[in-house]
Amino acid sequence: MAKIIKLGITLGIFCVLSAGLLAWVFLMTTPVIEANAKASFEGSLREVLPGAQTFKDVSVKGAKSQIYEGYADGKPVGLAVKVAPRGYAGEIEMLVGVDPELRVKGMKILSQRETPGLGTNMLKPKFIAQFIGKGVKDVLEPKKDIDALTGATISTRGVCEGVKAVLKDAEQYGKGKP
Repeated sequence: MAKIIKLGITLGIFCVLSAGLLAWVFLMTTPVIEANAKASFEGSLREVLPGAQTFKDVSVKGAKSQIYEGYADGKPVGLAVKVAPRGYAGEIEMLVGVDPELRVKGMKILSQRETPGLGTNMLKPKFIAQFIGKGVKDVLEPKKDIDALTGATISTRGVCEGVKAVLKDAEQYGKGKP
């Protein structure tokens, strides 16, 4: 009986020390992870809105999209809008850059869970390139003005819906500015 109690106490001490060490590692690494995530996102903003040097979050609370105004030498050069339309296997988190003429300047898929080898083809530059230059007057429909991904029409439609939402939000943001 004493042997069982001794083993229980030893196991308890080991668990408390392990939990404490794990909590300490979490506290030490969280700021670094957050800083790296912020730097990565800022790089993505610059990637979708070429020429922009700084960004200002101008999102409206409660909105489905996040809007960032891009500036170069203190002058606005466009918007970068983060949306998450529904794809086949879940949300497709994407960032789209829009110039002042409401044309797509750049696009980046930030995260997705689509089918490997089918829906994941949305990450290929050839697929993304067909959205560059598209504007609010474009149809943005798979098999019409956008080449659908083979076997992943729902994923393609999701990306198209995301770009349409971005263009609509950018247009509404432009109308609401003084």
